[in-house]
Amino acid sequence: MKLNLPNLLIIGVHKSATTSLFMYLKSHPDIFGASKKEIHYFTPLRFGLPLKSIDQYTNYLKDYSTEKYALEASPSYFYGTNIIIDAMKKILPKEHKVILMLREPASRFISFYKHLKSKLVLNQSETIQHFFEKSLQYIGKAIEEENPHSRGIQEGFYINYLEPWIDNYRNNLKIVYFEDLKENPKCFIKDVAHWLNIDDQFYDNVDFTIENKTVFAKNKVVHKTALLINERFESVLRNNPAIKKSIRNIYYRFNESKKEELFDHNRIEE
Repeated sequence: MKLNLPNLLIIGVHKSATTSLFMYLKSHPDIFGASKKEIHYFTPLRFGLPLKSIDQYTNYLKDYSTEKYALEASPSYFYGTNIIIDAMKKILPKEHKVILMLREPASRFISFYKHLKSKLVLNQSETIQHFFEKSLQYIGKAIEEENPHSRGIQEGFYINYLEPWIDNYRNNLKIVYFEDLKENPKCFIKDVAHWLNIDDQFYDNVDFTIENKTVFAKNKVVHKTALLINERFESVLRNNPAIKKSIRNIYYRFNESKKEELFDHNRIEE
């Protein structure tokens, strides 16, 4: 029996526009995107936990049929290095490809902090200076899944994780950069399409909307409810991007706060 397993994966990193990349690639007729971003099928291996049933993994790609690629994106995979690489090579199709998206570490750290605040993961009174100082205490220690402070700085130490991916994937690994996507999204995605050997002209008239934008809310209760709804109906919304865009624009209009926390970059870098 044919298993609908991905042969194209976005493996990292957090807050580098992997959601936008996932949606741009998923829109291409030669790429079938998983019904959920960040399936995290292999992620438990990082923390000594067993994998779930393979059926739970393939269910997200159950409608994959004739497309050249089946795509999934879980940025946490990058940080699992060899233990995840070994499992991927054992389970996934032989010639699967991986895309690693990196971002300048300092701006990634700031974006990660803002993301945690907007998702109500951090206490709203926690400043970026306090987050930075607390994150410093975890340098050299193991990253803990549910501990954002252990992830804050250490997830930006790309050199600690990069070599195994290069050694194992070589021509099947493409490293791309957030800054390039931000500067020229069309050129960026056409280059990726060329690497995948799919028609890059498809992207000549694509709307490059920012996905997974960090939003600060006027009303926290409404925002928390919106987050729960988004999580509950993620599969439906991802498969209907026009509907998602309309709902999102309405939400931004009524509950997005234009006020952002101000902080001193120089002080953080001390």
